[in-house]
Amino acid sequence: MRHKKSKLHSLVAFSILGIIILSVIIFNRDPVISTNKTITNNSVKAQTAYPGVDIITEIHDERMYHIAIHYPKFKDESLNEQIQKYVSSSKKKFFDEVAQKKKYLNEFPASLYILFDIHPVAQDVYSIVFHVESYAMGANGFQGSKVFIVDVNENSIIQQTEILVDNEQNRNKLYTLLLDEFEKSEEYKPYFFEEELKKWIEDENNRFSHMFIRDHSIVFKFDKYVVTAGAAGSPEISIPLQKVRNLLTDEWQKKLNLIEVDSKIDKPNGCATAEKDLKESESPGKRQVALTFDDGPHEINTLKILELLDKHNAKATFFMLGNRVDFYPGIAKEISKRGHELGNHTWNHKNLKVLNEEEIHKEIRMTRDAILKATEKEPTVFRPPYGGINDRVYNTTSLPLVLWTVDTKDWKTRNARKVLSEVKKNVEDGSIVLMHDIHSSTVEAVDLVLQYLEAEDYECVTVSELDIE
Repeated sequence: MRHKKSKLHSLVAFSILGIIILSVIIFNRDPVISTNKTITNNSVKAQTAYPGVDIITEIHDERMYHIAIHYPKFKDESLNEQIQKYVSSSKKKFFDEVAQKKKYLNEFPASLYILFDIHPVAQDVYSIVFHVESYAMGANGFQGSKVFIVDVNENSIIQQTEILVDNEQNRNKLYTLLLDEFEKSEEYKPYFFEEELKKWIEDENNRFSHMFIRDHSIVFKFDKYVVTAGAAGSPEISIPLQKVRNLLTDEWQKKLNLIEVDSKIDKPNGCATAEKDLKESESPGKRQVALTFDDGPHEINTLKILELLDKHNAKATFFMLGNRVDFYPGIAKEISKRGHELGNHTWNHKNLKVLNEEEIHKEIRMTRDAILKATEKEPTVFRPPYGGINDRVYNTTSLPLVLWTVDTKDWKTRNARKVLSEVKKNVEDGSIVLMHDIHSSTVEAVDLVLQYLEAEDYECVTVSELDIE
């Protein structure tokens, strides 16, 4: 009996020990990618060009609508809540309109763009200027704007009346300054209504909420139709700070005297010509596939993907958004440094098919300049958002236009196994595979896809290296 009890105790002890060991193994597995020990949840996050501010991007490509949303993310959740409230409100308004016009949208998809510009003002202070454009079977669609002046050190949003001394005398001076700028503007003067500006200045409820600071100037942004005819769009009037200095509070006169232009975030004025860095394939005759990544760079995911590509000795093409390169120039530089191809994916991810030639050119040019500044190389290929091409888009750029032959739908499923399944079903020699490096689930998918392609004896090359007849 004692012998049986001893064996029973030993069995229980070994069972408990086994459970403990198994638990340690399970709970220490990398929840992101269990097959790659170099990729962990503690991966280094890239430095943003705007300390204290990151950028979040949401892209949706559905049958009835296209959506591109970009907004800032701060370390403080109370600031994020105020930004999210504005973004959510704009999305709700759009989806309400989509629901009302649903039967018309199969043929003419609706679109929503929530975009923003960021301008350093003073130490830890930024002007965040949102632009919202939506269209859902309306004559002119909707255009709106919103300004947040944010102090990331104090975790506060600064009201414009904390910057301007708001009294009757200053309003009269401001009216004179704005009137002078409108009268001098060749762009706005033909559409300008002086009486409407007067009403705007005298309105006691006007708290100058569309005023912001940019490049040593105070800027007044007017929504469409407020002081001009609709043909003028949404006017912006810039007044040099020295002209409005006496209208500012003492505190802000001191703060703004300390502004220094940071060369690291200035937009380049020109664009030098860079040679295309097209490398010859290392293994002629081998089956080839081009992995492509849209909508980045991402401050964490892109770095993880670069490590995976290095691990599998693979090259890829990154079609980058200019506004994200502006935030994370170091990642764009790292992409180039590791021998991957640089692609232009526009600044804001708008559907180019509905833009005019000048607007298309601006989206492409600004992105080219941002990539050139970050990497000292020009992008060599171009991919239009949503794959939207017409003659106007085609004729606006001299870069090769690149779409895809395998859509992994990673943006939709957010599932690594489903992404791998799409690749297995559709990949062949010369395939161009579409993925998005802004999604964390894509990181896991990339490791699985690279393992599969390696096992199938594919060589992963850049788009320009594909040996296509």
